[in-house]
Amino acid sequence: MNDGHDYLLHFVQKVRLFAGLPEAAQHRVAFAAVTCQYRHDERIYGPGDRTGLFIVHRGLVKVYRLTESGNEQLIRLMSPGDFLGETALLADTTTDHFAVALQPSELCVIDRARFTGLLGQHPSVAVQMLQTVSGRLGTAEEMVSALSGKPVGQRLAQQLLLLADEAGGGVFWLPTTKKELASYLGTTAETLSRRLGALQKAGVIRLGPRRQVEILDPEALGRVASA
Repeated sequence: MNDGHDYLLHFVQKVRLFAGLPEAAQHRVAFAAVTCQYRHDERIYGPGDRTGLFIVHRGLVKVYRLTESGNEQLIRLMSPGDFLGETALLADTTTDHFAVALQPSELCVIDRARFTGLLGQHPSVAVQMLQTVSGRLGTAEEMVSALSGKPVGQRLAQQLLLLADEAGGGVFWLPTTKKELASYLGTTAETLSRRLGALQKAGVIRLGPRRQVEILDPEALGRVASA
């Protein structure tokens, strides 16, 4: 084994999608994968591209579509361990959205032919993938429900608590610009800034440099989120 293979194998074993495979199969996945580096704001793929499976190893990836008016509509943010490109891959079609690195990122890529061969040998990977995609659909449905029935302040509070939970503490950095976060929450950047300012004035959060957020009163933020 070379160092490159060992590096990929270590990553493959940590990804939930492949964690349940026998070690021999994990080695095959590692042999099939290549690593790709992306700069900040570099496009990974876009509409019309035929993709393989992309797995985030390091960094953060934004997945979005363009609306009819030309504005970005954020679909989701992909962090280490997440995968993308699966819809076009499984349906054998081209993609209908964009994927862009929000920060310097490293992704492992398995091309279409090798991945479909892997699915044939190990159906459990397909089952795990479907479970993950199903979970994403459930989250999307919850977001649609939230956009139609909850006020902006409540949606924002819920998102801040989610980001804090993902960061493992009360201090974190917004992974997107305020404009992108506002689009995701179904509001405007101006309204989002006012809501953040109101939370800071009330002593619930503290806004720091470079989009840093510190939750000072999680109980109060929780009350806003559940109001």
